[in-house]
Parts: sequence; C-alpha cells; structure tokens
Amino acid sequence: MSALTYKEQSAAELRLHVIADRVDFQHFRPLATLRLEQPQFQVQASIIGTSHLIHIAYDNTHHVSEILACADIPPTLQPAFSDWIANLVRPVDLQLTPAMHYHFEARRTDSQRGQPPFQALARRIVRTSAATTLPSSLGLTYAFPATPRGAAPQTLVWVMLDSARQRVTIKTAHSYPNEDTIIFSDSCVTRGCPTTE
Repeated sequence: MSALTYKEQSAAELRLHVIADRVDFQHFRPLATLRLEQPQFQVQASIIGTSHLIHIAYDNTHHVSEILACADIPPTLQPAFSDWIANLVRPVDLQLTPAMHYHFEARRTDSQRGQPPFQALARRIVRTSAATTLPSSLGLTYAFPATPRGAAPQTLVWVMLDSARQRVTIKTAHSYPNEDTIIFSDSCVTRGCPTTE
C-alpha cells in the first residue's frame, strides 16, 4: 500500500452517514482497526483519516454502520441517514429495524474548552487498552502529522459493549488544530426500542 498523504481538512466537511448494513472497511483505507465480540453482538471500529467507521452486528443478522467522515462514501452504499454535522442541531434517532435502534449526538467546541473532555476520553482509551479481563470495550487513537501551526490532529474512538443492557455505546473525538476545533460525538445502538433511564 502506498504511503498515506495527510491533507488538512475542515470540521465543516464532516458528514454523518448511517447505513443499515455491512460496509467494506477497505473502501476507506483504515489506519487503525479493532474488533470486539461477545455473544449476540459484534463490533468493528476503524479510524479512517480524521474520521471513523464503526460496524455493529446483532445476532449476525441486524447491522448498522456509522461513518463520520469528510470523504464521500461509495455510491453503492445506501444510507438510512446522511447529513452534515453542522446541520445536526438535535439528536438523530433512527429505528433501523425492529431489532436495532440508533441514537447520535455531536457537539463542536474550541480546543481550550474541549481539552479536558478530550484528555478524559484519551485516558479512558488507555485504561481500556490496559485491561486484562474479558474485554467489553475497545479504544483507538491516531495522531496525524503536525500541521504548519505545530499541532497534530488526533482522532479518538472508544466503544463499550454492554450485553446485559443489549447496547453498544460509542464516544469519539476529532481534533482540527488548523481551526482550533474539536468535534465530539456520542452514539448508542440498542437492541429493540430504546428505554428511558
């Protein structure tokens, strides 16, 4: 594979695509990938540039893929939902199938206000990577080349699989030092319909 060339991108280019199916990860040239499997649920997460792709399967029958990316998705993929992050002023709630409910929220902040939650998520990923018990979560980090301004863009992805509650929780952070911006996202995929807590 040829070396990846880094290109500065804007948080305004980020778009959420939700696909109620499997996605071929190789279409997106993943930079880091991990899998997590438990009875009934399987999760695969990848960092793809300053973006991410997460696929969740329930009973290997019901599928949902979340793509948060600046790049276009292949035309063969038919999203159940697709919109620019900047347009998402309210949470996204989708009942994809009777067995799969999807919830997504995102927020944008500057690096000064975003640094404490960004570092907290990075520490959570370190703890996840160091865990020696049966894994119920996974964490990915990727730092890109430093920009002319000196700061390196970073992507953080953390996923927790809770079999007892029949749900998968996803937390991500994408930093854009060229714009002094961090985008945080929180997703939840639940078996059946969501319950209020």
